[in-house]
Amino acid sequence: MRLGARRGYGRKLFGTAALALAAAAAMSALTGCGHDVSGAAAAAEIDVRRLEVGNYPTDPLEVRMTYRRSWEDGQSLAVARLADHVVVGADVDPMFSHTMLSRELASASGTFNVLANAVQPVLEQHQMVYGYSTAASTEALDKLEGFELSGNFQPFDGATPSPSSTSFNVTVIQFPDQQQAQAAGEDMEAADFDVAPDQNAHVTLDRTTDAKAHWRPGVPSLAATLADGRYVISAFVQTPTADLNGLRSLADKIFAAQLPLLDGSPGLSSADMFRLDYDPDTMLRRTLHPATYLNISADSEATHTARGYLHYVEAPETWKPLLDVNGVDRVSTAVGGGLLFRARDANAALALWQGIPTITTSSAEPAGTAPDTACTRTANPGVGYPWVAYTAWNHKNKYICTLHYNRYVAQVASDQLFDAQQKAAAQYALLANSQGF
Repeated sequence: MRLGARRGYGRKLFGTAALALAAAAAMSALTGCGHDVSGAAAAAEIDVRRLEVGNYPTDPLEVRMTYRRSWEDGQSLAVARLADHVVVGADVDPMFSHTMLSRELASASGTFNVLANAVQPVLEQHQMVYGYSTAASTEALDKLEGFELSGNFQPFDGATPSPSSTSFNVTVIQFPDQQQAQAAGEDMEAADFDVAPDQNAHVTLDRTTDAKAHWRPGVPSLAATLADGRYVISAFVQTPTADLNGLRSLADKIFAAQLPLLDGSPGLSSADMFRLDYDPDTMLRRTLHPATYLNISADSEATHTARGYLHYVEAPETWKPLLDVNGVDRVSTAVGGGLLFRARDANAALALWQGIPTITTSSAEPAGTAPDTACTRTANPGVGYPWVAYTAWNHKNKYICTLHYNRYVAQVASDQLFDAQQKAAAQYALLANSQGF
């Protein structure tokens, strides 16, 4: 789902997603009618052909479609890969407990707000390939206020953090080669500085001495740029007071956290991007996917690491410990379908399934025909749930079903309980039918 308006969040602008999950007891026995679906019962398992799945598919996606590579999909897969290697708030400091922004950058024009407008010509000149931008804060963002559309530099994509908070934005952009990246980094800093050359002052960081930085004396913010291989890292930091030493220290911490992550994601050539596997971890084939075609996008239909997923969670401090302790290494989403977690093993998946209700609130509903499923009704659609959930449901979806199978935990949702139950049954059957792959 590529939403058209989300108060400035995301290249495809999808919102601070809606929906809180909640607790309900697992349902381990079948109830319901016999709707035929593919697959057969294995030892000690139910016959998934008898689950009530409605019109939802229960076969892996590749059985129903043929994937044809394209430049656009390759670029989106590359951005998804990059997102997995861009810092979340906790990588920098645990105090950054709230995510403010996740943005896929496909072109220079797509960097509006997160980078100064004066930088866009530099990105075009040096042939920007793609990028990713994220932001975090020590305080939650007021969703009802604090947005302005002046067209001025807005590193939090139009949002205005609380004056008492400390916040940062990190934007990572890949260029064709190291030479272009080095030149781009220098030119980006120069273009940003020259927006107000009579007011800005150059700054040298203590530890990241290769970075180019500047601030406006008396203003509690600092911008810094650093080239690293084919990448350029742009960092913007903002604190409650105009403490230059504190700003410099925070910028140093961001670079110290970000640089090692990029070592695990070397830059890609056009040919490399074209050859990227859309489902290297066989996650999308296990994710409920009602459509018969792929809609690859880093922010809506792709597979991420746990870090990549946390970019789309508004309050990652509640989700990160749960994912970490249960060894969640992959998370996938499908437009209009499911949200799927892969845990360390079956016991960890059970613990994850049981742990999700502890960080959410809502009321229990009947689970439907799928075993090991809990369905709930959220009291406040549109509040407090991972943004990535927009790929599986939207702000009108009141009913959420969570299930586990082997080492997987999945979530589906709908504005009708019966529909959510059918989705859960189809997702369960799909996981059963996908075993052995």
